[in-house]
Amino acid sequence: MRCMQLSLLLFAIAAACAGAAPSPPSSNRALASLLAEPKFAPGRCYTGADTPEDRPALEAAVDRAISDVAALPAPVDRRAVHDRLERLIREVDGFATEDRDQAYRYAVRIWRAAGLHGESRLFALPDARVLAEPC
Repeated sequence: MRCMQLSLLLFAIAAACAGAAPSPPSSNRALASLLAEPKFAPGRCYTGADTPEDRPALEAAVDRAISDVAALPAPVDRRAVHDRLERLIREVDGFATEDRDQAYRYAVRIWRAAGLHGESRLFALPDARVLAEPC
């Protein structure tokens, strides 16, 4: 009888825990915000994707990277994020220079939105230089 009561108690606790979703860490909210924003559109210094056909492919590459990083378990592993962002960099290698530069800015923004501090070391330049707009 005692075993059954203990089992029922544990089952009730597990069910209660499963129903209560933990609040996402701020990095997940930052990644969600980054995912929601329009990408590769003309801005102050960036004229937009080189061709209309390039924009969906570029957006998809960046959005996949954001989603993949957001799906990583907490605490976020720096190496896993770095590896995923290196893959993003390779994915955009064939696009126009300005579009690659814009994707590189997204890579650094993803790094920071994931809650990682310090240089990403994705590029030979410091992250602040990568983020700087060309105008």
